[in-house]
Amino acid sequence: VLTIMENLSFDDLPFFNGLLTHLFHYGLPVPAPKQTLDGMTSTIFCNKPTVLFPKLEGGHHEKPTAHHCVQIGKVLGDIHCALATTDLHRPNPFNVDWMIGTIERVGPLLDESDQVLLHKMAEEYAELNELSLPKGVTHGDLFRDNALFVQDELTGVIDFYRACDDFLIQDVAITINDWCRTLDDEIDESLKISLITGYESVRSLEKEEKEFLPCFQRAACARFALTRLLSGNEGEHLKDPHEYIQLAARLF
Repeated sequence: VLTIMENLSFDDLPFFNGLLTHLFHYGLPVPAPKQTLDGMTSTIFCNKPTVLFPKLEGGHHEKPTAHHCVQIGKVLGDIHCALATTDLHRPNPFNVDWMIGTIERVGPLLDESDQVLLHKMAEEYAELNELSLPKGVTHGDLFRDNALFVQDELTGVIDFYRACDDFLIQDVAITINDWCRTLDDEIDESLKISLITGYESVRSLEKEEKEFLPCFQRAACARFALTRLLSGNEGEHLKDPHEYIQLAARLF
């Protein structure tokens, strides 16, 4: 898969290529970048950073089962534990200042009740960032369309371009919000338990992480509602931001 980086600079690539190479050498199902003849993991095409990745087998599951969620939880735990052994770091681009500033920027696109809800979540997110919970390099975007399965067995995890330093429980919350969300914007508790069970088969969650998980789920809702509001043109967003605004309202 020839990948031309539209939104990443040449300075960004060593982090992402190093991350994928590290995870691949740990035996995880990720696409490690191919090397050029001179040993580089990236090149230039049309003056943009370009990487060649192997194509992984499999397709996406739109209706996850408990079996899928256990596998996703486990691979997320594997990713966290493997990346704990690296010196790779990338600041979180979705920090508190970003959230507050983005809410101000996109506020005119929302009705008053949604603005109030997002401001409430931003205040809560600021408080969460004062907690002393485990941190590390996270995937940051482990949605259903970033996992590949052959029949019902996980064969690949892709799209690590939101990876950064963050609370590990934030990554778990992001993943739960997509894999365990019903069509009615509710969280299926049985799927949530399955995902956490898979994760804890690799890394046990601390008591405080479990306690604040719902808060981090709301923070994840705010993050993805805002990134979706920033995508595409006004009124023509690439993905519906209101899915996450509605889910956030249900999580309070």
